Amino acid sequence: MTEEETVAAGAARKQDLANLKKVGLLHSVAFVATLTLWGAADTWASVSGWGLAHAVAIANSVLAATIVTGILHEWGHYAGARLAGSATQALEKPVGYFFMFNFPFDQNGARQFLWMSWGGILMPWVLVALCVGLVPMDTASRAILLAVFISRAVQVSFFEIPVAWRTSSGGDPQKELERRLLSGALGTGGYVGTAVGILAFFLV
Repeated sequence: MTEEETVAAGAARKQDLANLKKVGLLHSVAFVATLTLWGAADTWASVSGWGLAHAVAIANSVLAATIVTGILHEWGHYAGARLAGSATQALEKPVGYFFMFNFPFDQNGARQFLWMSWGGILMPWVLVALCVGLVPMDTASRAILLAVFISRAVQVSFFEIPVAWRTSSGGDPQKELERRLLSGALGTGGYVGTAVGILAFFLV
């Protein structure tokens, strides 16, 4: 590597770290603020018993679970990618609120893709487990929080597990992902996840 290439690589790493810190701060603020608002609304509903307070708490449950899952799902992907030594580039700001890094397929192999995939697949289920273990299911807003966590975890798994499975069986990661997108599985996963979430709410 020439001196110019070394300098360019160092600058790229510095910019990547700066972008990662920026996105991390943004997501951290959103994460804490969302859970704080949900907790405040849930407490308001529990203490006052007002119908309005319960409605606000339920709305906050849906919002909080969706945002928290979206953030940690993407960071799960990123953590899996980095643990596998993948080449990644953090974005200067998230795309669609959550997507925060590029995964260049031409610079990474199937192993790196699978680590990235499973990091994102498993993280929503970790949230489900934490919610079950740490949040008492004694109010409607708490039950809905868990139900939305489950819904999102099912949606992610429905879409991403087949891609990971086919890749582990020798498929090309980029082609398998594109095929899954073209199949309409992303929309179908949303319906499946919603149905499972509604069922989970009534079972809780």
